[in-house]
Amino acid sequence: MTEKKFHLPADQIEALVEGQGGCIATDRITVDGMPIGYMYREPPDNEGDSGWRFFSGDESEEYVDQARNLEVYDVNTIANYDRDVIPFLSSPIGSAYAREGDAGQLIAVDSPFDADELLHPDFPILEAGLFELTDRWSMQLPHRFNQRLEKDGQMVLWRPGVTIYASVWGLPEDGDSAADTLRELTRERDSAAFDYQELQEGALLRIAYRLVEDHDGVDVDSLYCFVADADGYVHLSVYFDAPEDVEVAQSIWKGITSAAT
Repeated sequence: MTEKKFHLPADQIEALVEGQGGCIATDRITVDGMPIGYMYREPPDNEGDSGWRFFSGDESEEYVDQARNLEVYDVNTIANYDRDVIPFLSSPIGSAYAREGDAGQLIAVDSPFDADELLHPDFPILEAGLFELTDRWSMQLPHRFNQRLEKDGQMVLWRPGVTIYASVWGLPEDGDSAADTLRELTRERDSAAFDYQELQEGALLRIAYRLVEDHDGVDVDSLYCFVADADGYVHLSVYFDAPEDVEVAQSIWKGITSAAT
């Protein structure tokens, strides 16, 4: 087999993104010097694998099926070949990006994986449908979710693209009503909040508002939502990758019910 002559000599590889793990890239990038035109992150094969797979975007299926046309690299090496990928390397498993449009920038595209394939096998998986938060509070899950409990007792439900932080609160005997408590909590919401909603449904009060938050330089959409009955309330913080997933977040909020009503 002819030894490959890489487009970038080893002495030109700089430390750009250390500690990212391994990846797979085609020779169109590392030998022919083509920019990265398509990249996606799949579930890692092993502990040292980042899950990233990089392509120029013009490879045929036959080309990719031939093992000699691909190699395993450190992610840092591939970042040296095309620094445009660096801002996306912390994206979650299931993410995919391609160069599209006249500007030729990398933009998010549909994942090549079904989201259910990307649920973490080492955590409980909740099926879509009715899920009991407590003996009193339940919620309708529109999809399957992983579940875990934080050290502070807060429950986290997540799947690719959506993460829910859930907590349930009671009321002190000498405190305000649950409805007054919610209004007081949300009155001091972030000044950047928008799409405020307040819904009275029988004995239940629902309040929600949206934010776009900066998480390590990346804009993240969120829905902060509350549901109160006479004796307490549920607080959900729902984070979602795609703005259109606000409908999923709102359906979860509106699907919270209390056995006390």
